[in-house]
Amino acid sequence: MRSVLALDIGGTKLAAAVVAADGSVQSRRVIGTRPEDGADCIIRRALELVDTVGHEHVGPPLTALGVSTKGVTREDGVLIAGMPGWSRLRIPALLRERFPDLVVSIMNDVKAATMAEMTWGALRGISHGVYLNLGTGIAAGIVVRGEILEGAHGAAGEIGYMITSPEALRRSEHSATEREDVPCPLEELVGGRAVPARARQELGVALTMEQLTSRSTHDKGAAALLEDILNELALWTVNVAIVVDPERVVIGGGFLRSPSDLCSRVRTAFEHAAAFSPQVEPAYFGADSALVGAGALALRVGAPPGPGPGRP
Repeated sequence: MRSVLALDIGGTKLAAAVVAADGSVQSRRVIGTRPEDGADCIIRRALELVDTVGHEHVGPPLTALGVSTKGVTREDGVLIAGMPGWSRLRIPALLRERFPDLVVSIMNDVKAATMAEMTWGALRGISHGVYLNLGTGIAAGIVVRGEILEGAHGAAGEIGYMITSPEALRRSEHSATEREDVPCPLEELVGGRAVPARARQELGVALTMEQLTSRSTHDKGAAALLEDILNELALWTVNVAIVVDPERVVIGGGFLRSPSDLCSRVRTAFEHAAAFSPQVEPAYFGADSALVGAGALALRVGAPPGPGPGRP
């Protein structure tokens, strides 16, 4: 069975693996991103991680590498990555230099997660769908007629930038004009970094979503805050889906591991607030969706050509 290398460069972790043609993951290795070390150090450690996984592989030669990472990757930098120093990284050139014998392809991490779910997971066979990443970042992969929507600038689905209120719009008007400095109002409201800030303000202590969920079982203040956040997540999920009119909404990201009732809450919100209610399912690959999607991309881009017309 053909296999490829896959790398996921995330805000909190770096993951590399060998992904087979059936979507199975082998030789998976994960280390912390450590964003405080700087962009150059992160990318160096990511490439070393791929090297390690590749050298451990036993089987037919690996001929392709798929990479998922935040933002929109260009030859001269990465746009809207939300990671300091990322805008000046020449990731495609670094990959080609380090792995000259591999067919290298790069994709936005949420779009890669969408591809994994389309190829082997919860969006397989779906013509119109949405993959929603709820975690440190808030973003969506939008499937239209069986293809992932890229948008004019490769930024379709970057819903973390959605304006959540007139006040958020006013803040945006007075913010820096550089792309890397554009505010992300929705992420600032319900993203993974927003939850500890809201908990500190309302409960006096910073709590992750997992910690908030645990505390909500015996703390009325924590339960009320969790209720607010889950309701806001459901609201924005419905708003995004109303634009797309999907058959199915798949929810992934770090938040899915904490609030067990998130999918059921979103289903209820659709029933009450939308003209058409799509199916709502958890991501099949969970936290590995972007990594597996990088493998799916490599398998697609690095596939050997098939026989020509008239050939067996």
